[in-house]
Amino acid sequence: MDFGAAYLDNLKLQAEQTRSATAADKAKSSVSGISGEASEEELTEAVKSFESYFVEQILKEMKESIDSINEDDDEDSSVSMITDMYMDTTIQQVAAEMVDKYGDSMTDSLVAQLKRNYGISDAPAETAVE
Repeated sequence: MDFGAAYLDNLKLQAEQTRSATAADKAKSSVSGISGEASEEELTEAVKSFESYFVEQILKEMKESIDSINEDDDEDSSVSMITDMYMDTTIQQVAAEMVDKYGDSMTDSLVAQLKRNYGISDAPAETAVE
């Protein structure tokens, strides 16, 4: 058994778990920070954070499916680990970009649902005049 490869695989798994946990925590904190006083921008940002995380997980599963078909036992584990780290970062960026460019109707629907759930009106917040 190649202990070096096993060690690198373990490091890769830990790094992936840390990145996923960080992304999930970011999405969770942005959504959990929503209240009845949230602005449209705050709602939209929270929804986009959630959508980006969701799309990222879908893309990662697609990549894993393709990787399992194309497995190459001769591949160097250290090169694989570095490649996977860059790929994960790229997937995060692509997910965020996909949500920004193509997620408008989904984002708008989720923002509208959050407004209904938290009783937030569409009227702009009034500022106190002294």
